[in-house]
Amino acid sequence: MSGLDAPGSTTLRPVEPKRRLPVLQEPPADDPDTPPRPPWQWVGFGALGIVVVWLPLAWLAALLVLHIGGVEAPPWLGVLLFGASLVLASLAGGYLVGRWGTRGVGIREAALAGLSAAVAAAAVGSGGLSVGLRAAIFAAAVTTAVPPAAFGGRLGMKRRSGAW
Repeated sequence: MSGLDAPGSTTLRPVEPKRRLPVLQEPPADDPDTPPRPPWQWVGFGALGIVVVWLPLAWLAALLVLHIGGVEAPPWLGVLLFGASLVLASLAGGYLVGRWGTRGVGIREAALAGLSAAVAAAAVGSGGLSVGLRAAIFAAAVTTAVPPAAFGGRLGMKRRSGAW
C-alpha cells in the first residue's frame, strides 16, 4: 500500500482551467441584447483621455521651460512646448476613441473629443483675461487639439480594423 492509497490521504483531481474576465468590453456583436455604448460617451472618454495625458506633459513642458530659459525664458518657448504637449495628448485621446470605440464611432467623435478638451482647457486657462486674449487662447487651443485628435482617431480605426 503506497502513501497515496492510505486511508485519510488526499486524492488528486484535475484542475479546472482559469476563467479570465475581459478587461475591455468587447463589441456586443455576439450578444444582441446588449446595446452598444452611445457615441457621445466616447467623446467624453476621449476628452478625459486628452486631459489625463496632457497634465503630466504640460508639467514636463513647464519644467523644461524653466530649465532651458529660467524665469526669463522667451514666451515662444513656452507656447511651443505647451502646444507640443497638447498635440501629443490629443493624438493619444483620439487614438483611444478610434481604437476602442464601438461601431459607428470614429474620426468625428475623436475630433469632438479634441474640441471638448480644448474648450475646457481654454476656459480654465483664460480666467481673468480680456475677451480678446480669451478668444486667442480658445482659437489656439482648438486649432492645436482638433486635427491631431482626428488623426489619432483615424490611426485607431486602422488599428481596430487590423489594417496595420
